[in-house]
Amino acid sequence: MVSLEEVHASNSCIASALPPGLVAVFVGGTNGVGETTLKRFAKHAVRPRVYFIGRSQKAGDRIAAECKALNAEGEFIFIEKEVSLIRNVDVVCEEIKSKEKAINLLFLTIGTLQAGISEDPPPFRPAFPLNDSSSVQNILQK
Repeated sequence: MVSLEEVHASNSCIASALPPGLVAVFVGGTNGVGETTLKRFAKHAVRPRVYFIGRSQKAGDRIAAECKALNAEGEFIFIEKEVSLIRNVDVVCEEIKSKEKAINLLFLTIGTLQAGISEDPPPFRPAFPLNDSSSVQNILQK
């Protein structure tokens, strides 16, 4: 397992190892691992343009503001979509494609099957097929 010190050292190299103005997409960036990764990236990247997708506009607004505080030169764009619905993945892909020539980094940190979630829609969220299908859909959309 990679040590925490190695992770911190790697993160500190982002500004020198990655070019300024990168376009990054975080699918599932409004809590947990996705949110933390997004904030660390925002802190270290030089003038990034970041699209992050999640279900909660309230969380998206909060995270965008926090990222802007970490990196005033960055642009942090929240897209509110339920990406467990494959048709929404298509909509998100088209929206980003209409604004960007290329995506430099893609982070897939969407959730998995959870107990006690809303049943409107969908009532069942199969973990493997959902993540696998959404990942493939994100990768294949050009």
